[in-house]
Amino acid sequence: MENYVEQLLSDIDYATKNVSWPFAEKELQLWDWIPDEEENKSAPIRSLEEWTGIHKEQLPPAEMLSDEQVNRLLDALRKMLDEYNWSFVLQTQVPERIQYATIRENFDQHAKVKRWHMGFFELCRPGTEHGKCALGEYCQCAFYAELFKDMIDEELTPDEERARELEIEIKHLKRKYGSEWMKYYPYHLDKNYDDENGNSYDYGFDDFNNEEDDDEDDWWRR
Repeated sequence: MENYVEQLLSDIDYATKNVSWPFAEKELQLWDWIPDEEENKSAPIRSLEEWTGIHKEQLPPAEMLSDEQVNRLLDALRKMLDEYNWSFVLQTQVPERIQYATIRENFDQHAKVKRWHMGFFELCRPGTEHGKCALGEYCQCAFYAELFKDMIDEELTPDEERARELEIEIKHLKRKYGSEWMKYYPYHLDKNYDDENGNSYDYGFDDFNNEEDDDEDDWWRR
């Protein structure tokens, strides 16, 4: 099996370094930018297997692999998917074997070839019941359903919206990092860490964004 894994890793590496795009980078112009919603509708769609040259049946079942082989294949597949802008993204901690099994189970999918916005690997097939996908108890759809189950669509003041964002972010961090969630505490969303100069945990991003807005407003003066 090790010889086969080595050859498969070589094939994945080749696919990673030789992405075939249906458009040339030199054709990209800033004024061609379109919103994500519009690109989702207009982006070309390709079979992920045909596009990468890697086929689902080439990926051995996780049960046939050692932990080390699963780790190497998972790392290579994730890097390859990133290069194709069809990233495998999880919002909670998931064992590597289950991650690998999820990619393998769903690799025979179609990908949207996007130029301006990120594309994401589909973690399950449309219509799959929560918890019944390859992720099982780590189902991301179930995670989001639980995260937003008590949320209602309502008009909020800026302070209320910020408090809501803090609440959602804390729930997410607890699910993703468990007992270590405080290491990632979103201080920038907590008004208790504000001072007369704003929130020091914004790291100046608000000022930067304001400067960008000013620049955009003044473009006609140049």
